[in-house]
Amino acid sequence: MGGVDKGDSTIDPTRFMSTPEKTICGFPIRLFAYISAVIAVAAGSVAIAGAKIISSPPHNSSTWLGIGLFFVLALVADLHPVPLDDRGSEVSLAFVFLISARLIFGWQVAIPMAALSILLPMLYQRSPVLRASFNSGAYALAATGAGITRVFGPVDHGVIRLTAYAFTGGLIFVGINVALVSGAVAMSQGIPYRPTLFSQVKYSGPTFAIMAFLAALAANLWELKPVLLVLLSGPLFALSLYQRTALRSRQAVRDANTDNLTALGNHRAYQAALRERIDDAVRTNSEFALCIVDVDDFKRINDTFGHQVGDDVLVALAEILREARDGHAYRCGGDEFALIFDGDGTGAFERITEVQEAVAGLGLTPVTISVGIASFPGQADDADGLQRMADGALYWSKHHGKNRSFVYSPKVVRIHSAKELEWETERMARLRAAKNIVRFVDAKDPSTANHSETVSALAAAIASELGLDESAVDQLALGGLLHDIGKIGIPDAVLQAPRGLTKAEFESIKAHPALGYSLLEGLGIGPVDEWVLHHHENWDGSGYPDRLAGEEIPLGARIIRVADAFEAMTANRPYRVAQSVEYALEELRANVGTQFEASAVAALESCLAKTSNQASLAFAFA
Repeated sequence: MGGVDKGDSTIDPTRFMSTPEKTICGFPIRLFAYISAVIAVAAGSVAIAGAKIISSPPHNSSTWLGIGLFFVLALVADLHPVPLDDRGSEVSLAFVFLISARLIFGWQVAIPMAALSILLPMLYQRSPVLRASFNSGAYALAATGAGITRVFGPVDHGVIRLTAYAFTGGLIFVGINVALVSGAVAMSQGIPYRPTLFSQVKYSGPTFAIMAFLAALAANLWELKPVLLVLLSGPLFALSLYQRTALRSRQAVRDANTDNLTALGNHRAYQAALRERIDDAVRTNSEFALCIVDVDDFKRINDTFGHQVGDDVLVALAEILREARDGHAYRCGGDEFALIFDGDGTGAFERITEVQEAVAGLGLTPVTISVGIASFPGQADDADGLQRMADGALYWSKHHGKNRSFVYSPKVVRIHSAKELEWETERMARLRAAKNIVRFVDAKDPSTANHSETVSALAAAIASELGLDESAVDQLALGGLLHDIGKIGIPDAVLQAPRGLTKAEFESIKAHPALGYSLLEGLGIGPVDEWVLHHHENWDGSGYPDRLAGEEIPLGARIIRVADAFEAMTANRPYRVAQSVEYALEELRANVGTQFEASAVAALESCLAKTSNQASLAFAFA
């Protein structure tokens, strides 16, 4: 606080080294002695300043009002510091008002004002008393140094004199404050003092030079007309608010483009980067390669070792991809990643080989990856074409034994079967588009952000528990992911209604299974489109759209029905809070024979009994 990077300037017992050294109040004895000495000397300085004020009080009420105004401004500035970056570093504009107050009202006013302006906000924010007292003491001693020093002698012009004192006093204030805080930080973290001090000075110097100028401006405005200071304060606090808002907006954009699990750019970031890279390649007449990376048999890893190990594999792979030579990595979804390299496909193949060697040495569990590589502009004219070629190359790698990379080549494609690869490439592109629609639908409402992926995981788990073969389990995972794709045609106002639906709204919702079927029909994904069409049919025939009953309802649709209902009950919605797992299971059991099939409900219950954390079932199918 107080004009120094908050990330390093305050004392927090949780940051101390864990050593066998004896402690007092949670602080190592040496550090406690240092903090106590600073507080004691500062208390003496404040006492002297207070005695000076009592012996020579201001002569009129306007002076007291001015002191009160500067104190309030400093207090507000410490409560609302200016953020410098999105890592939590911030500075307080209180420095401006404290230096100005010292110039206008004298050192005896500035010292207690400095101490209280930081002490009160920290206590209000429930900071530890010793920590708040130390930072208050450092501020008071900094104000003391700034107040008793006279570097420049009297000059003829008030503006020059005030400006000179502002810069000199500000320099001394910052120097003392940074020196004291750096000492505490160095002791608490067990690091050398000098590098800590230099780091703080380098980081804080330019910022405080600007604030010293503002302090001089504030003092001169007060001398001209006090109301002008108020006019200056408004823009200063507006700047603080704007900076905070801008950083939050930037962080929100970063979050929206970052994958939560791996911290890589997500699918949205990947698409934007790909378009930008194509534009750049066209403009500069350069070449780059796109690599689509897929974890081989990822479902087997999840089923055999558990989803936590699966997540660990994805995180470890993401780190390897992030460190890939000259590459830019993204997670497209589930176990699929993308890498963009400068240069042609041959160079990308060499770098991907390094990646595959690193993956083979992970040691978590046997892991391999298959990779499809295509280059622009040599093999495609636009982003869609490039992705189709890379998808086709990935398909070739998978089809020829996995754990390999393939650079797209029309000659090799013809050997493999141009027609088959063309169809599979097109199918994969369409399926990718369908998955993107699902992500878009889920992202419309924060309460359903992971709905489809969770239903996908639950449906696959139920299918596995029922003893279905691996192919059927994979199809159920896909069906669960795509079950709500038809909601792309439902108005946002209906999807995000913060209440129960009206009859008319419910009728519009009932159209989404048929719309989903029309979007998926012809994609060559087996019975998945039929499951999507019938995933709201009820066992007793009361569902929609076709009022099928019992065994007439496809098994996959019955499974998705149970998974969908369970996820909906255990997730927050705008009109209600999430229900417990126990409550949701009881509701499912109570409606067996009317809405749900008994075996699917029993399978879900068995799945949940095998894990202590229901959330661990959620994994992304890509």
